[in-house]
Amino acid sequence: METSNTAKRRFEHIKIVYVDDEGDNHMGFRLHFSDEFEVETFTNPLEALAYVKREPDVAVLLVDQVMPEMTGLELAAEVHLARPAIICVMITGNGTKELAIESIRSRAMWEFLEKPVDFGSAVTRELIIAAIQEHLLSKVKNEYHQGTLHLLANLIDDKDGHTRAHSARVTRWSVRVGKKFDLSERELVILREGALLHDIGKISIPDDILKKPGKLSDLERKIIQTHPARGGQLLEKVPQLKELAPLARWHHERPDGKGYPDGLKGDEIPLLSQIVAIADFFEALNAKRPYKDPWPIAEIVKEIQSQRGKQFTEEVVDALFEVLAEDKLIDGAKIDEIKHAVAA
Repeated sequence: METSNTAKRRFEHIKIVYVDDEGDNHMGFRLHFSDEFEVETFTNPLEALAYVKREPDVAVLLVDQVMPEMTGLELAAEVHLARPAIICVMITGNGTKELAIESIRSRAMWEFLEKPVDFGSAVTRELIIAAIQEHLLSKVKNEYHQGTLHLLANLIDDKDGHTRAHSARVTRWSVRVGKKFDLSERELVILREGALLHDIGKISIPDDILKKPGKLSDLERKIIQTHPARGGQLLEKVPQLKELAPLARWHHERPDGKGYPDGLKGDEIPLLSQIVAIADFFEALNAKRPYKDPWPIAEIVKEIQSQRGKQFTEEVVDALFEVLAEDKLIDGAKIDEIKHAVAA
């Protein structure tokens, strides 16, 4: 067994195990993943099985199919019995491709990678990230923990290279705005957790589109605009997260009906989705990005006021402005001045 020794990783408490009796393949895998995740590599599948059974943070198991003592499929079957939330990926050559497909259909494997594997490719990384998401969602089904939702949120923000800690900040603003309404404790919990996972649909958007530094084409913009529907569908499938689905699906809807994916209007948009929408918009303007500096608060207020009743309902606009004044980010008198100037 070899263990990655990186002192500080992006994702603590997420381990990836790679099992291949050809140890020369381990180096490339470790090179591309050990900066972000704790990586363990094994040449012996029996040693790997013992490790996986005792380590609670293993999220993904990559296995070569053809190995002495135990095949990859046999190893995956044993792991599935012991730790069903672990996602297994088979690495296979052309000769065993049919076996890989059949193993996926039988649910023994989640996906497969075909040899030779380029561990540095965007396709491989996207598959690993998707597998980790699948693991975390499976954990929520079986052992719901708030920490698992935060791991998912970190994964979402990392997927979109422009938005580190975006989900946490949107959650903070959503809760602050939400407390200006007569919400129950349960509704506040749904708001907090839904805001945290509002962008979960972005995990299925290709990296070359999501992280593109320049201007998006019309087709690329349409693909990114599928993320709310994808997120809603994903959360709908997890009983413990089903109540959060409307916040993911409808956080880009607009009262004037020009939003997406469903073109809802006015009160058709649930209040919690409206709150996440304005928190998401405010955070995007207020945060520093690689391509822009934060907007001045007065300019943000002006922009949001100009969208009052169009992109955002009047109630959530007023609630956000009240929070900004309470936090002394802008004076209440200045907000009133901006309102009158926009109306003029």
